[in-house]
Amino acid sequence: MPLPSTFFGVTPKQLLVLVTLGCVAAYLFNDHAEPTPENLALETFIRSQEQVGEQVGAVLGITLIRQVEAYPAYNVSGYKRSMYAVEGERGRLVVTLKQGEQGIEVTDIRKP
Repeated sequence: MPLPSTFFGVTPKQLLVLVTLGCVAAYLFNDHAEPTPENLALETFIRSQEQVGEQVGAVLGITLIRQVEAYPAYNVSGYKRSMYAVEGERGRLVVTLKQGEQGIEVTDIRKP
């Protein structure tokens, strides 16, 4: 039995082109986690926190989990809230930072 020449109105050649374009677009739009100066500054800030060092020891790695920009009111400047997974020699933590006009502050430190 021969293969159909069209599948839902698309030829195999067109399907191959669409899949290839989709893969290329996914690769180009994928967020490559290249360290920016801002991310390096936040990681340095996390490493400098005594609470983090006390709970996990020497920090082995820091990974950004989520970052959200919030604007609480139209006449108030916004802030950025970042959540990082911190892995140390004695365990793991999730550290939440708030970055705004007042600078950077730790808002939450918890075990995952």
